[in-house]
Amino acid sequence: MSADSTRHAGQLRVFFDATRLIARTDATPTGIDRVDLAYVRALGAHPGFDLRLCKFDVFGPKLLHARQSTSLIEDTSRRWQSAQAGPSPTAKALKQWLNSAPGSSVEGWSGDRRKRIRRPGPSPGVAWKRSRDAVLSRRLVGELHGPQSLYLNTSHGRLFRKSVARWLKKSSMPGVFFIHDLIPIQFPEFNRVTEPARHAARLLTVSRYARCVIVNSEATCKTLLEYFRDQRLRVPRIEVASLGVERRFVASPDRRYGTEGGKSVPYFVVLGTIEPRKNHGLLLEVWRRLVEALGAEAPRLLILGRRGWHNQSTFEQLDALGALQRHVVECPNLSDQELADVMNGARALLCPSFAEGFSLPVVEALASRTPVIASDIAAHREVTQGFAELLDPVRVEDWASRICQYAEYHSAARAARVEQLATYRAPTWQAHFDQVLPLLGLAAAKT
Repeated sequence: MSADSTRHAGQLRVFFDATRLIARTDATPTGIDRVDLAYVRALGAHPGFDLRLCKFDVFGPKLLHARQSTSLIEDTSRRWQSAQAGPSPTAKALKQWLNSAPGSSVEGWSGDRRKRIRRPGPSPGVAWKRSRDAVLSRRLVGELHGPQSLYLNTSHGRLFRKSVARWLKKSSMPGVFFIHDLIPIQFPEFNRVTEPARHAARLLTVSRYARCVIVNSEATCKTLLEYFRDQRLRVPRIEVASLGVERRFVASPDRRYGTEGGKSVPYFVVLGTIEPRKNHGLLLEVWRRLVEALGAEAPRLLILGRRGWHNQSTFEQLDALGALQRHVVECPNLSDQELADVMNGARALLCPSFAEGFSLPVVEALASRTPVIASDIAAHREVTQGFAELLDPVRVEDWASRICQYAEYHSAARAARVEQLATYRAPTWQAHFDQVLPLLGLAAAKT
């Protein structure tokens, strides 16, 4: 990132909307968070771009100073991806449990398990203080005139706010937007009551001001095109660019959990926010049946992700696991490295979602040579490329049967899938940016 306010000859100045990135304090990033961070790191390191981070409030955008931007990127990378010098107490306890005898409980995790396994992190106030010296929006608007500037939003962010649309109109700034999915509009029952209207407002702004829209899959592209046409909105250029996988998710036998004594502890992972569309309830029902049938020998389930919204029934089940408490663990805040380590030793990643735009955890699991059992939906059919088991997301019996097969120590079904995964080639961020960065230049230059 440029240390001063002078743009080098030929550089494209990119005003990146970091509103969401600044506010995020979770130790475990979501898929959208990963995209935000990947973009600011790539643009900040590229000599052809002069990256400026801005944030929006009700009055419009504010510009972060260069030193604040650098600090934000470095601190966020460290917190999400490298975490700390060694494993967290949570990760240590988790590994000990996965190497323990069948039927063992997690030491120190009794009682209110959510509180005991949460990784401490900075408060939201700390994140916002990083930008307390930001300049006012009127000064930012003054910098925007000229053919070599661009507004970039990769997180949906505050696009539903009228202040964003007003500023884009006033500044005549060319915009590039990343649309991750249309789930709030397609499946309003899975979202907060306000989200469908907010997402419609985001897409209206995108339709009006986008020079280019980037989407993560052909499935998202198809849905977006249909929406623009159904609503009789302007259709900007849309480019499909697959999300990349961080190197830490590539398979490494030295990092596997649950391998002491030469025999893997059978455990499965589900990764993502605990929200209705992720269908955690199906897995809890599967595990009830497994524990009833197998007792202490039942495999274990790691629920990796924080609690979301409109999912009270699932939350109540997690708070009262009963006989499942020695087999199911809810763990919301592992670092990226710890997530990769846990995923690397799992019998499979489970993803019974009803709806996805891309499903980054599925691709990360495939990259780590971890088998995937996922719901048979358009996004999963596209991104798994035939490398995963795809099942009906409502057929509990099918999921229970396949999980039992994969849990067996000498599972022929799992062994065949692992052998197939040796030929899988994960998408990379390098390939993503090789495709996307030239588009930014074209969008800025277009008149």
